[in-house]
Amino acid sequence: MIMIKPTDYTKQENIIAECLSDFGMRYDQQYSFYPYTVDFFIADSKIVIEADGVYGHLKKRDRLRDSNLMKHSSVEWILHIIGTTKREVEEELWQGLSKLSESE
Repeated sequence: MIMIKPTDYTKQENIIAECLSDFGMRYDQQYSFYPYTVDFFIADSKIVIEADGVYGHLKKRDRLRDSNLMKHSSVEWILHIIGTTKREVEEELWQGLSKLSESE
């Protein structure tokens, strides 16, 4: 097993972790859904959160990966976070989590 120190995370991942903690959410970071590893997984809500940064990831690859992750019984939602400042991340998380709670 590979141990990851907080300093091994990107700045954006550290900000997302801080915001999730501020929101009082319990999460796992770098959670494995073989063959994928997601940035954050909130088991209580079945939410995957991906830190995409300002450049995002490859759209076609992300769509395929998201589709495969959604087939997993533990995943119901996937949020992609683009913001890189605490304010942007807070806003994106708040909006995304609000939309998810409205659809339940």
